[in-house]
Amino acid sequence: MHNPNIGIDDLTALFIADTPLIDVRAPVEFIQGSLPGSVNLPILNDQERARVGTTYKQQGSEAAVRLGYDMISGAIKQNRVQQWLDFVRNNPHTVLYCFRGGKRSQIAQQWLREAGVNRPLITGGYKMARRFLIGTIDRCSDNHTLLVVTGPTGSGKTRLLQKIDNRYPVLDIEAMARHRGSAFGALPVPQPSQIDFENRLAVNLLKLQHADRSEPIVVEDESRHIGKVYLPASFFAYMRNSEVIWIDEPFATRVNNIFQDYILDSAIGQAQQARQTSQQTVANTVDTEILYHQALQLFEKYRHALTMISRKLGGQRYQEISTDLDHAQAEWVQRNDVQSNRIWIEKLVKYYYDPLYLDSLQRRQVNPCFRSSGQAVVDYLQSRNPLH
Repeated sequence: MHNPNIGIDDLTALFIADTPLIDVRAPVEFIQGSLPGSVNLPILNDQERARVGTTYKQQGSEAAVRLGYDMISGAIKQNRVQQWLDFVRNNPHTVLYCFRGGKRSQIAQQWLREAGVNRPLITGGYKMARRFLIGTIDRCSDNHTLLVVTGPTGSGKTRLLQKIDNRYPVLDIEAMARHRGSAFGALPVPQPSQIDFENRLAVNLLKLQHADRSEPIVVEDESRHIGKVYLPASFFAYMRNSEVIWIDEPFATRVNNIFQDYILDSAIGQAQQARQTSQQTVANTVDTEILYHQALQLFEKYRHALTMISRKLGGQRYQEISTDLDHAQAEWVQRNDVQSNRIWIEKLVKYYYDPLYLDSLQRRQVNPCFRSSGQAVVDYLQSRNPLH
């Protein structure tokens, strides 16, 4: 990393090490997609970048560069350089990049050098690194074997991944997508952009490849779309052609799992517990009020998700489950009781998710290498890999 230039051959090591990166592009560029480990400390903000771009088109490169230096001078320059210095002070291995590894990152590197700090930049910038990461995903089948865990909604596929991650390399796609994958699977945190999701997937594949383990990578069976992001075509095709294990749990167990994840472990369950606590302090009362409003928002999200699948459910089923959801919310508001949520969850699984899932498996003609309960699947995987 002492070399001022980070070439394509250095990118694997850079990403595996979670190297801190300063992205000096404008915020509008950063939001569209960035490299994992990046912080956006731009040399030009959006307005300044637009002015430089207009000048470049109308008057040429020399005039655009001159305008840039004129705008970023004096106190403005000092402030931006200080932000870079502060970040480097806390992250000594920092690497810089802009879009193509051109003027912006070179100027930032020079200004840091003048302040007594010498940090490398990525030659070819974001564009080269992005191309490298896409290539990593496209070459997944050359470097990795996948083992896909399938099973109807509520089977506990994510729980299984958590149980076996000390025995097998695991790729948690839903964690990277920040979404549980279903119509009701949105999380409180926003999803990444499509580009950021792909970049994270690629870096995780690089890390697993670097670990040099012979076991297959275990992934959860997913549709191509996970919320608003989607799996790259090459990776999705490889998943669909990989070996499959099927978790087969009783209906009641699956409903309990969903109830635990979407009600008890959510703001709804947390608010219920908080409201049950007696002799609360003022601070706790404030916290309970916050949780109460978050729970109401979550009920509204569930109602919106139900509306989104209403056509597939059919009018009668939609009205029935919608009424059950309204009743569950009323029971929670009036009696602080969450058990009524089981009713709409059961119907949703029975009338929507199970038919949808089983139809998908039949169309794909899935032939699992093993099918049993979650614990039996864990035991089976242990027998396949007894040394861990």
